[in-house]
Amino acid sequence: MIGEQTLVSRMWRLGPWSGNRLMRGSHRLESSVSLVVVALVLILVPLAAAFGTVTHTRLDDQSRTDRENRHQIAAVLLEDPTVNLADTTPATGATGQAQARWAVDGTTRTGQVLTAPEAKAGQTISMWIDPAGKIVDAPKTGTENAFEAVGAALALWAMGATICLTMLIGIRWAGTRYRMSQWDREWRNLGKAPGWPVS
Repeated sequence: MIGEQTLVSRMWRLGPWSGNRLMRGSHRLESSVSLVVVALVLILVPLAAAFGTVTHTRLDDQSRTDRENRHQIAAVLLEDPTVNLADTTPATGATGQAQARWAVDGTTRTGQVLTAPEAKAGQTISMWIDPAGKIVDAPKTGTENAFEAVGAALALWAMGATICLTMLIGIRWAGTRYRMSQWDREWRNLGKAPGWPVS
């Protein structure tokens, strides 16, 4: 508790409003920029949340449209699937690819489809097609849309916060360089000031 009070007290004394005459103008500028950066990062929170909400609404509308325009049909595998281990990820696992046959409005079509790697030739699988009969992805679920919207909101906040913090670090670096050059110049001129012995 005492440590927290000391930290708050120190931060208050380093604020741009401080009456300390030892504070340089560059210190006050850095303090002001720090306050602005903190305010911007906090303001980004509701902005990112609003962006996530808009994204979720858009994705839900797209999923609703996809469910209206796409439908599932049965397809028969013409061969055993082949598995490309390069496309295997911990999230999706292994996915097989095989030639399949399906019918759309009485017309038989064939093509490569994604299926479980353990599927066998002759097995019937379910897949999604669009009004033109082309293979498409299944409409996204509400959970998938929610995760994507949260990811978009976090990405926006992280990008904005990174820009703000980079700007703050740059200003602090420039301020430190400026003060170091000032101190170096003052040390060099110290022995040349009137009334000081020159050795």
